[in-house]
Amino acid sequence: MTYVNSEKFIGVPLEPGRAFGEIDSSFHRLARAEVSNYFEEKSTSALADRTPVQARLTLIQGLISDVSMHLPEGFARGLNRQFANLMDEEAWETSDDLISPSALSAFLIGLIHIQTNKRPGIGTNGIGSVTAAWTEGPNRLTIEFLESGKASLVLTRYLDSEEPERAALAPMPTGRLREVLAPFSPEVWFDI
Repeated sequence: MTYVNSEKFIGVPLEPGRAFGEIDSSFHRLARAEVSNYFEEKSTSALADRTPVQARLTLIQGLISDVSMHLPEGFARGLNRQFANLMDEEAWETSDDLISPSALSAFLIGLIHIQTNKRPGIGTNGIGSVTAAWTEGPNRLTIEFLESGKASLVLTRYLDSEEPERAALAPMPTGRLREVLAPFSPEVWFDI
């Protein structure tokens, strides 16, 4: 459920298409990988009191919120909880790089292109990437969303035979993920 505070709109007529323009600009910001500018714009005095991990988490959750309308209902809320757990101050290694804005952008764009109804397990490898993993029985898919804005993947898929099919693919544009995964019947992971 989305809550809109209508008090700020009293006496101000809404312009046709204004909401779409804001949504569209958020999505284009992701696609253009201008997320680093977004992070800088969102850095306010409220974030100044926070540790770098807390500040990055706040900004990550803000970006997830910006694209939440493109994700299944409740998906963004679950992602926010997952990132909060991943970036817990007590568990975060100080020597690890924080999640890269470009990797996060690739992750969110990848989720939108894949059109998954299942949230992946998420992680990071300490160099700024976001790793997403889906497992259904012996069928496993791991996608690493890189700072370059691309994605690489490794999968094991049992189809009709007892022998699994395995694939490892070099970095590719995130917009190609659905096309590349199509021969492996990805509905087992994504519940499409």
